[in-house]
Amino acid sequence: MARTNDSLDTHFTPQEAWERASDLSRYGDWLLLHDGWRGELPEQPGTGTTATSVISVKGMRNRIEWTVEEYDAPRRVALSGHGVGGTKVVLALEVAPAGAGSRVELDVQFSGPLVAGPVGFGVSKALKGDLRKSLEKFDAMD
Repeated sequence: MARTNDSLDTHFTPQEAWERASDLSRYGDWLLLHDGWRGELPEQPGTGTTATSVISVKGMRNRIEWTVEEYDAPRRVALSGHGVGGTKVVLALEVAPAGAGSRVELDVQFSGPLVAGPVGFGVSKALKGDLRKSLEKFDAMD
């Protein structure tokens, strides 16, 4: 299993941060592991919403069938997905007030045969750097 998380204090108000974090169509603008949606996206996601995307970690791409497991506006959205080779992914984003802005926390977990053992350690290490860069891109969005 590979799991990592990171957070960043942003200049966005909690509402502005939530609007960006919960907008699935904007994931390509900031989330480095997101390599594009496949098919239609709902205008407003909610618990039970499904979508398909391709993710990429360390150059390895995998098509993931996502389900929104938790949608607690304006605080938390959590998606779980499964992909090729028994890969399972959990992606959770949380928004909380922090000073004059907000703190955005991103937690990603991969499990399955493809990320077992030493490969999982390598994936965790790559994810840590990708999460930091993703959060910095998030903070730089319009």
